[in-house]
Amino acid sequence: MLDFDWSKEIIRDVVDLTDCIELIVAFSGNEYNGRFTGANFTDIVQGDIFGDDNNSFLKGDDIDDFYASFEDSINLIKRRALWLGQTYPFIQKNSTVQFAPSASGHNYLWYLFLLACSSHNRIPTLQQNLSIQFENVCKEAMRVIFPSADVFLFSKNSDDRKKLGATADKAIPALAKKLNTHICKDVSLSATQKEYGIDLIAIYSFEDDLEYPFFAFAQCTVGKEWWKKRHEAQSRQALVGILQLNVDHSNFLMIPHFPRVIATKWSQDRDKTVGCILCDRYRICRLLEKSTTFTYQNVPPAMRDIFNEIQKYLP
Repeated sequence: MLDFDWSKEIIRDVVDLTDCIELIVAFSGNEYNGRFTGANFTDIVQGDIFGDDNNSFLKGDDIDDFYASFEDSINLIKRRALWLGQTYPFIQKNSTVQFAPSASGHNYLWYLFLLACSSHNRIPTLQQNLSIQFENVCKEAMRVIFPSADVFLFSKNSDDRKKLGATADKAIPALAKKLNTHICKDVSLSATQKEYGIDLIAIYSFEDDLEYPFFAFAQCTVGKEWWKKRHEAQSRQALVGILQLNVDHSNFLMIPHFPRVIATKWSQDRDKTVGCILCDRYRICRLLEKSTTFTYQNVPPAMRDIFNEIQKYLP
């Protein structure tokens, strides 16, 4: 199921290394039997990374240097377990990471789903479906935040967009009506599936005709360089010159990645998190814990197919 090459870059990035270890522990079937040890890590360093190098002999100090990265990852796994509790399906003991989901429910499947989404390019059999279904998970997370709002997807592959209007010349007028506003003069809308950088929308109408009900836009991305998308769901950027929206609103960026190293430190510069309300793997998991409708038993069929596929590879 997994398809990725180990590299020095992965080992030097504690977040990426931790995700890779979690992937191996959860999705490698009988190869690792649901556990990953320091010895396994050393074998990877000496074999997969340096095995094709004629000068691959590693001195003790070199091994210690790489092993320090593994220990950093172990410590991050400890913190993730504290942050997420029973939703987190891994434990570490004596420098061994083990798959140990809670027996009290299926919330851990949300974590595994988001983990898989963040590494979608490493799981070829699920790559396309993960990207599509991530938006449905984000939609449910947004419903938890705004339970009284009309929450719908605006992305071109969604069923919601088809109902609103598959092409921009139909979808934009429908959106304008929901927002109690109108299209700017002399605008020519194309008959394409253009999204204007907006994947997800929440609107609370107040049931009147006054301009601008409460609304929030979101961009959902599984891309590794997620911070490049953080401004796309701002109406004044996405819909400037299209709709008359002269009001500030909430704009979200929703990602399956888990870039937290400690509570106050991220793997990226914190300036990459500004300009949006960022919902990462931690926040999405916390939101889904509060959902009463999006449970393991009644997820959409396409999501259930992914869960079934994921469970095939669990130890």
